[in-house]
Amino acid sequence: MVTTAVMNVRDRFGAEGLRDLMAVAQMELRNAEAAERRLAALSEPAAAAEPVDAADTQAWLAYTEVDPDGEDGRR
Repeated sequence: MVTTAVMNVRDRFGAEGLRDLMAVAQMELRNAEAAERRLAALSEPAAAAEPVDAADTQAWLAYTEVDPDGEDGRR
């Protein structure tokens, strides 16, 4: 299929047509490789968030004076 397409371009447009076809093919190859790199980056696992420390949570609640039971919103 590809060979037939290249031969058709050669027969119809000559050497100049083949040069244009090669330029388009190289551009498309760069685009395809860039797309593959972007897809590979998406499939990599994201960096794990730091584990939540209960003491940090309690300190934050005390600092902000938030009632952990949700009563009245403030102490």
